[in-house]
Amino acid sequence: MVIIGRKDGSIEKASNSRFNQKIKGHNTHTIIGGEFAVCNDLDNIALKTLLGSCVAIMFYDTVKKIKAMNHFLLPSSSNTNDDMKYGLYSVEAMLNEMYKQGCNKSNINVKISGGADIMQLNFASQSIGHRNVEFAKDFCKSEGFRIISEHTRGEHGRLILLTDDFQTFIKVTKKTETDNKILNEEKELQAEITKAPVIKEYVGAVELFSNDVKQEEPEMEIELF
Repeated sequence: MVIIGRKDGSIEKASNSRFNQKIKGHNTHTIIGGEFAVCNDLDNIALKTLLGSCVAIMFYDTVKKIKAMNHFLLPSSSNTNDDMKYGLYSVEAMLNEMYKQGCNKSNINVKISGGADIMQLNFASQSIGHRNVEFAKDFCKSEGFRIISEHTRGEHGRLILLTDDFQTFIKVTKKTETDNKILNEEKELQAEITKAPVIKEYVGAVELFSNDVKQEEPEMEIELF
């Protein structure tokens, strides 16, 4: 069973039989912007998402073997955080579902990915990607979660696949049509991010994804990920 947090704030429990897309031998669920998913390794379901300036925070309980991934668009809102597209609401809702399944904070490791500067702005410190990444780091630091690795920033989108045992496969997308598709969404987000409060920067030492990450050649078709 996969627990899915939808953009409208609803929580859905989906049967494993619904997921038929095969990637690297795993039945796969695709997480779109403003959603999250939680599942057990025993379900043999991988989680996938495509990121531009958006960020995915990935949690894994090493004892319960429960993994989770979200895809948030903005750090927070000056008006309300009661919307899954905002990182604060999304990550708290996702963790709540993990805790309901018996996960313990002391057993949870974290990986962060995304936050690219697709628009290649001169003021990078105020870009959507920069602020999303800094929110993710600051949240984990303040809540006491261990960030074991990150693969963030840059100027291109990323396709992320999260499988069992917290294995994480990443492809940086450099195909023009893919980045152009992401760029169209970025322009709307950039206008909205200027309304959001500035997130305190957290400068921490984190490792890059190591041998559990396979970065395919960027010129390969994204569908072959």
